[in-house]
Amino acid sequence: MKYLLVTAGEDLPPHRALAEALAAGLGLDPATAAMTARKGWGVLGAGLEEDQAGRLEAACAAAGLKVLKMPGERLPPLPKPLPVRKVVFDGGKARFSGPEGFSAAAVPEALAVLAAAPVRTESVTVATVKEGPSVKEKALRMGIMAVTGLPIGLGGSKEVKKEVRSTETHFTLDLLTADGRSRLRLQSGDLDFSGLGEKKTYSSQLNFRLLASELAFFAKGAFRNAYLKAMLAGGQLSALPYEGLPDLEKETARLALAKGIKLAPGGDIK
Repeated sequence: MKYLLVTAGEDLPPHRALAEALAAGLGLDPATAAMTARKGWGVLGAGLEEDQAGRLEAACAAAGLKVLKMPGERLPPLPKPLPVRKVVFDGGKARFSGPEGFSAAAVPEALAVLAAAPVRTESVTVATVKEGPSVKEKALRMGIMAVTGLPIGLGGSKEVKKEVRSTETHFTLDLLTADGRSRLRLQSGDLDFSGLGEKKTYSSQLNFRLLASELAFFAKGAFRNAYLKAMLAGGQLSALPYEGLPDLEKETARLALAKGIKLAPGGDIK
């Protein structure tokens, strides 16, 4: 049987303590142990043999780290995210609406994990620009003119197609339900923030922070991931090593296990 080990509780232990336990329990070199601790988001090992899992669990216990050991070759899958466009708080419920007529309502206890992360998207466009002769071409023509005395044009402009790359960062917030059957996804660039009422500003990023704060206050008992906690506290977000949705989903799944949620994708919000 294979085993999965994750850190227990809501908060991640210090990376250094995790790295030392990983090195001692699995025999990893310091660099690999440090990288695994930093990028594992609380997932210490998956698909471990029984003796490996036992050594790692013992090393964590010796370091004072609480872990959960369970059968598994990988993290259980999360439910497919349901896109949300608007959130309104009314009558003790959070009411969500999205594309294609999607709507749902949740009481505070129905939301068990709130996890946010920055997601960077890169786009490539092809632009046609006019370019004149290069400095080298101009110098060559001037040299010929100086030697021959013959007038030589410097050359006209020409159309050149160039790839223009741009990177955009937006915030994503996933809300996992307590029954483990549904996951809502809010993305800063796609949201209608009118539900914030008078709190709404002209900045989508600030509005996203305000909405995230409202949801965290609404679902006080939900586990929150490291990025959301830093965002709500006004902390340094760039120091957290998120590289995209895979990191967000790994951390969300770890929090679900730590919360005792049995993931069962495909349900409705209740």
